Amino acid sequence: MSSFLRRIFYTISYLGNPPWDTGVSPPELLNFLSSHTSGRALDLGCGTGTNLVLLAENGWQVCGVDFSGHAVSTARNRLLHMGSNGVVLRGDVSRELAFKGQFDLILDIGCYHDLSATDRNGYRQNLSRFLAPKGVYLIYAHCLSADRTKATGVSQADIDEFSKIMDVKSIIRTTDRWERQATWMTFTRKV
Repeated sequence: MSSFLRRIFYTISYLGNPPWDTGVSPPELLNFLSSHTSGRALDLGCGTGTNLVLLAENGWQVCGVDFSGHAVSTARNRLLHMGSNGVVLRGDVSRELAFKGQFDLILDIGCYHDLSATDRNGYRQNLSRFLAPKGVYLIYAHCLSADRTKATGVSQADIDEFSKIMDVKSIIRTTDRWERQATWMTFTRKV
């Protein structure tokens, strides 16, 4: 799907209640927070800010980016309401982003797996640019189906590309609530 069509899809989806925006932070993120000190965090595809709020509540300086203007507005309002000075921008995770500095955590829950091959290259360039030395990249993604009937998902080739700039710390295979194959992966920036 082209960037233009993806933008329209997500814009329309956020006019209602998209099924991926559950309003609940996953246990994998909660486990991460229980074992890491706070720092700077970037949420790629932040949606309405559920995880930004959780991170801010745990002392993190937060930034987020999303395609949907409605989602960005909601995320900004949620952070403002809690007294956080987090930054949320409307943008494309595969294009140059207007953030300064590097991040100790880059989070992606369900964004990368929907990008085209070209957009994945731009996304990984942003990872190289923004992930701090020893920074952690935590990603949840659907897996590419073996028969390729589903056009989106991560594959071993994606993991190999990530491994050029990061070390794999863990890969946990799982399924989503619709029984689709998915994975939680944790990487750390190579020093």
